[in-house]
Amino acid sequence: MFVQDFQVVDQAFDAVAARLSGDADALLGGALDSASDEGEKLRVRVGPPGWPHLLAKSVQIDRGPVRVVDGRVLLAFSWSATSGGSLFPELDADLEAAPLGLGRTEVTLRARYEPPGGALGRSMDQILLHRVAESTLRAFLTRICDQLNRDA
Repeated sequence: MFVQDFQVVDQAFDAVAARLSGDADALLGGALDSASDEGEKLRVRVGPPGWPHLLAKSVQIDRGPVRVVDGRVLLAFSWSATSGGSLFPELDADLEAAPLGLGRTEVTLRARYEPPGGALGRSMDQILLHRVAESTLRAFLTRICDQLNRDA
């Protein structure tokens, strides 16, 4: 399954790119409730805003290096549940920042996941869980963009 969302921040692209390149762990971890110490994996709590706590989950985030491709900055990362993993999909994502004119940057989050549980899991994803995934990622992106705007 594929999920994508984007937002525009009122920040110059160079400032956003520097933030992504400088301390991506703090940006990702600061987007949600996080627990990260030196030598410890980055863990965050994810879930759709306003939904029951049952749909929220602690995940471990593993990120790749920040790359510059065609004038855009890309940060690849993945997350997986810290417990009950068989019920929650692993997610692979790219956070992308691209210039959008003077003083504005488009921040896009593209993610891929495979619903667990075979055919039944895919059916549940079509009925409800894809909307949960969209809402969760939208909330995650919103918090990242809020942090970028606060850093201004």
